[in-house]
Amino acid sequence: MIIDLHIHTIYSQDSLIAPEDLIEQAISVGLDAVCVMEHNSFQASETAEEFALGTGLKVFRGVEVTTDLGDLLVYGVNQAQWQEFENKTNLPAQKIVDYVRSCGGVCIPAHPFRFKAASIGEKLETLIGIFAIEGYNAKSDIEENRMAWEKAEKLNLKLTGGSDAHVVGQIGKCVTEFPSNIENMSELVEALKSGNFQAKYLF
Repeated sequence: MIIDLHIHTIYSQDSLIAPEDLIEQAISVGLDAVCVMEHNSFQASETAEEFALGTGLKVFRGVEVTTDLGDLLVYGVNQAQWQEFENKTNLPAQKIVDYVRSCGGVCIPAHPFRFKAASIGEKLETLIGIFAIEGYNAKSDIEENRMAWEKAEKLNLKLTGGSDAHVVGQIGKCVTEFPSNIENMSELVEALKSGNFQAKYLF
């Protein structure tokens, strides 16, 4: 199953992708599912989920949250669980990791070595409770991704892939491939925790 684990729509404010265009493009490039990770808001991804109904494409909803150490991708929370953090920035990274884990979810540092973004970089080694980092990000250049690969190898972390798409043509460029079918966010979180997946460039 091929999933783009990191996409933004117009509800992230800085993306040009309309939800209906996201669905159409994801299907056209052969994705089975996408994760809509709007900035600092869980509620903002609701529209994309609605547009996917009846299309065969699965839309999973998460959050890309701005923390004091850098951006984290949050998987496995719902609206009620995220409410106290909705639309807040510069949150304490360790607090977010601990809270998300207590909810049964996972946090994955986004584009950890991108120079021109809120990236965790070497501070990654201070964060407890991380088992994977985003190592295939279409908005990061190859050297920035390679730094993530090297750090993951050093720290025995898994690598995930997501396009971080803000324009339609980026959708699906980087993905994560899972060997089995995933029906919902709970199953995605368990699949991530298992470590049985492969990140890659799709094109």
